[in-house]
Amino acid sequence: MVAPEEVAESIRQELIPELRATFSDIDITTGGEQEERMTALDGLMVGALFSLVLIFGLLAIPLRSYLQPLVIMSVIPFGAVGAIVGHFILDVDLMFFSALGIVALSGVVVNASLVLVDYANRQRREGKSLTESILTACLVRFRPILLTSVTTFVGLIPLMSTSTPATAPFLPMAVSLACGVLFATFITLMLVPCLYLVVEDVLFQKARFSAWLGNKPAPERPDTLMQPSSGG
Repeated sequence: MVAPEEVAESIRQELIPELRATFSDIDITTGGEQEERMTALDGLMVGALFSLVLIFGLLAIPLRSYLQPLVIMSVIPFGAVGAIVGHFILDVDLMFFSALGIVALSGVVVNASLVLVDYANRQRREGKSLTESILTACLVRFRPILLTSVTTFVGLIPLMSTSTPATAPFLPMAVSLACGVLFATFITLMLVPCLYLVVEDVLFQKARFSAWLGNKPAPERPDTLMQPSSGG
């Protein structure tokens, strides 16, 4: 089955140049299903930006930080990369339903990084150092995070392996979700701990500079802080 996007691209590359060469004053516009898809895609992009802002707000309020939500959401682009790579590996065309899956993926891939950051924060509140907290979070949450992602991927395998016309439109969405979740999980376990340490080090340097400007005693290193930095 040929995707509508593939037909439209073939028309743009082959038929339209021939028509313009023959009829120089021809006026060509997009209509029908392709026009509806383009309109829906524009609306989807606006909705995706709104959802990202909403996710940031929902994370910033309980974490009481402006930087930790960015650390958590840093895996979203990698989920999109995993979804696109999955389409190429499985030889599935990128289409409108692929974009739907990538947008839905934005709210799924943050779960693992949220669990990781929240557990590290709790460890610090219990009095552990920064490095020990993030290492403990990685060790304790590694298996739950991995199992959650793998079970999500396995649950989508039946939909990805079905080739009936009734389920064909949902195949790209399933590929986006399955491959994006799996790829983002491994990135989460490597990227989020590093960014967590980088953010705390940046906040420490900021506090140290502020103390120097105010002729106050220099703050202690983040490894000895008991609470996550507020307002960061």
